[in-house]
Amino acid sequence: MKKIVLANWKAHLGPGQAADWVARFTATHEPVAGVEVVLAVPDLCMQQVHSLLQGIEGISLAAQAVSPYPPGSYTGATPALWYRDVAGYALVGHQERRRYFHEDVQTVAAQVRESVAAGLRPVVCVDHAGAAAQVAALDSGDIEQGLFAYTPQEAVSLEKVREFDEIGKMANLLAELTGGRPVLYGGGVDRDNAAAIAALPGISGVMAGRACLDPAGFAALVRSLAA
Repeated sequence: MKKIVLANWKAHLGPGQAADWVARFTATHEPVAGVEVVLAVPDLCMQQVHSLLQGIEGISLAAQAVSPYPPGSYTGATPALWYRDVAGYALVGHQERRRYFHEDVQTVAAQVRESVAAGLRPVVCVDHAGAAAQVAALDSGDIEQGLFAYTPQEAVSLEKVREFDEIGKMANLLAELTGGRPVLYGGGVDRDNAAAIAALPGISGVMAGRACLDPAGFAALVRSLAA
């Protein structure tokens, strides 16, 4: 499979900045063979960014979070099904969602189930302590459709890269737990270390947080993965 470079805008960039970010990114972005760029953008930016990226190959969108429930009487929820026409992926279980929104193992499992049912590929984020419990809560069929991401909970604001040995050990653990599903790493990824992290055995891509807020810098990060 292709290497994935996922940019998580979090709640830093909103509708007022989306068009400018896309324009500045696409002005300097050069597609890299074997690399897929995935943009995890806020809900209110999703349709706008999707429209702006029409005709550009190698770039997909991801929901930053999805409801654990299907469409129905769930005020304030955004069902995974509603993203089907604009996104290919869904982030689930991100450490910030677990910490600030109190999403637990069963909630994340329900989000994975809803994502798969909607035709989205879930990117299931776990830290070392919770990986085994989270994978155990997932249906085997959902595991087969998912990707997994090591996002260490103890990293300061998720912007401090872990030691490469630790990343490699976690990739091996996730591979054992999931039957060899692709593993991403997120935490302190930037243009200077992205290529080295993505080249580690067992790592199928990287997730960038703060490093993706500058569109030209993120384009440079993507280019750094060129063989």
